[in-house]
Amino acid sequence: MFIQVTQKQLDSSTLCPLCKAAMYWVQGEQFDQDIQFHECSHCQHRVFQHGNHNCHCDQCKEQRKKALKQTRHQELRKRKYKDIEVHRLEKISFLNKLFLLAILDDRVKEDSGHDEYVHWEQIKFAPISPNIPFQHAIIKQLEKEGIFLRTDPESEAAIYYINVRLDGYTEPSLFSITQQLRDWFYQDLSQGVPFEHSDEVKSALYMMLYQEIMQFTMSICKTWNVQIAGHHTFQQLCYRLLEQLAVEQIFHLIYTALSYLHKENVLQAKNDGFVNTHRLKKTVAQYRERAIAQKWETPNYPRPENLPFNKMGEILYFKFLKHDQRVLSQPIWHLWKKVSPRLSFYSDKRCMYCGSHDLEVEYDTAEYISLICRHCKHQDHYFTQ
Repeated sequence: MFIQVTQKQLDSSTLCPLCKAAMYWVQGEQFDQDIQFHECSHCQHRVFQHGNHNCHCDQCKEQRKKALKQTRHQELRKRKYKDIEVHRLEKISFLNKLFLLAILDDRVKEDSGHDEYVHWEQIKFAPISPNIPFQHAIIKQLEKEGIFLRTDPESEAAIYYINVRLDGYTEPSLFSITQQLRDWFYQDLSQGVPFEHSDEVKSALYMMLYQEIMQFTMSICKTWNVQIAGHHTFQQLCYRLLEQLAVEQIFHLIYTALSYLHKENVLQAKNDGFVNTHRLKKTVAQYRERAIAQKWETPNYPRPENLPFNKMGEILYFKFLKHDQRVLSQPIWHLWKKVSPRLSFYSDKRCMYCGSHDLEVEYDTAEYISLICRHCKHQDHYFTQ
C-alpha cells in the first residue's frame, strides 16, 4: 500500500499495541486523499485514524494468514463431517455438559480473545476433573460420540471442534455454547436445567466423588512409586461405601489399607492385571465388615491440601448444588436429601397441555415458577410454597 508521506514526527505519548514501543504520527496522501495514522518506531505496525485501512506489518499479515487457514480448515471439516449427526446441546449427558463448562468457562470470555476450537494438548494436564485418567476418558467418549471432532485427524495435536446444535443453529460460537452452559449451571435453574431426570445428577455426583477417591488413592501410591487404577468392582465397592460414609471417611479406610499393604510389601510397582487394585479392594472391604461387626466409628481423613482441586467439582458442588467444603466430610445422602426435591420437581414436571418434558424455565423464585413448553408453547404456573 503506497502512501506519500508529507509529515512524520515521534509521538512518545502513544505506544504500539503490539510491542509497546513509541509510535510516529504520520500524515500523508493516498490517491489524492489525506490520510493520518500512527506507525510503530520498532515493528512498523500501523494504527489508522479511521478503520478503513489494513496494516501490513509482519504480525498483522501473520494473523490474517492464521485466520484464513482456520477458515479453510472449517470448510474442509464441513465437507468431511457433513453426514455426521449434529448433537443438540441440551440432549447430551449432564456429565458431558459439566465437563464442557469446566474446560470452557475460564478460557472463553467476552472480553478476551479466543478461537473456535478446543486445544486439548494445551490443557489436558490442567485440573479440569478430579484426576487425569478420568478427563482423558471423557475426551475419548466425546470423540467417540461425535461431540468432539478433530480439525485434522492426521495431526498428533488434538484440536477439537464442538459438534453441537444450539437453539436451531448448527454451528454456534464457543462463546454462545459457554454462555448457555453458564446459564444452566450458575443461574439456580432460572434459565433452564442441564438434565432430563434428577437421577442423572445423582449419577454424576456419585461418579465425581468416586473420582475424588481415585485421585486420593493414586496420590498415596505415587509417593511409593506404585501404580494403581480403578476398575468396575472397586467402583461398585466405593459406591456402596458412599451410601453410608463420607468421602473423607473412605479416605481413612483407603489410607489405612494402603499403609498396611505397603508395610507388608505386597504392592507391586506395576498394576498388571489390576493386582494392586484387587488387593486394595479386598482389604478395604474387610476393614469395613469388621468395623460394622464391632461397631467401630470410622474417622475422617481430611483431603490433603497438596491435591489440586478441580473445576468440575467446583461447578457441581459449590455453584450448581450450592453446597460447601463439607461435601467431602458428610455422607452423600445428607446433601441429596436437601437438593433432590427441587431437582425432582423440574425432572418430573410435564406440560399440562401436551405432556412433554421439554420445558423451559421462564421465571423462578423461591415461591413461584413459570414454565413454557418448547413443543406447544403452553405456559404453566406453580406455587412452591
